[in-house]
Amino acid sequence: MSAKQWSSALAALVVVAALAGCGTKNEPPPLVVPVPSFKPPQASSSPAARIVGALPTGCGAIATPEEVASAVGRAMNGTTKLVNGTPDTKIGRTARIDCYYGLTEGQQLPDAPVAVGLASYTDADAANKRVSSTVDGEKQAGAKVSDVQVGADKGKLMVGKKIATLVATYKATTVVVIAQLDLVPEAQAPSVLGKIADRALSPH
Repeated sequence: MSAKQWSSALAALVVVAALAGCGTKNEPPPLVVPVPSFKPPQASSSPAARIVGALPTGCGAIATPEEVASAVGRAMNGTTKLVNGTPDTKIGRTARIDCYYGLTEGQQLPDAPVAVGLASYTDADAANKRVSSTVDGEKQAGAKVSDVQVGADKGKLMVGKKIATLVATYKATTVVVIAQLDLVPEAQAPSVLGKIADRALSPH
């Protein structure tokens, strides 16, 4: 190839390269489609509504027999009995309501398979003192005491020879749940009694 031909070929390559560069600059940028990210909904950490003020009336507001049966995992035969307590100024109690579930003919109230009680006090301090007194008395009687969960709150579980008892407070209200161990074994008592207590403190 002569020098003249070589120069012509080199010039042609320069032109092609320039055209290629122009074509690249004029092309639109590639389309980028954003990939949406999804976050699972956050579970609500809000505690259930609690009793503030006057106690509910009737056992159905504390826990129905069906709800108690669902908690213990066994049908509750028999009847439900309501007992309205009285105020006690010595301990600061302003009202009390007790419900006994599964009573059969001839059974006395202490023999009820499950019992649930609510009480209101003059203030939270009086309610806490009452719970502490109950726990101390059960300890002295030989019961094993442990902390348990009651919804978003805490309670005390006391296991004796024949019964398990759970006590808890919310502000000026106390709840006590008692179950016979032949109905609710000790291993199940924390979850079962905690569920019933949570329901009792959240009447509807």
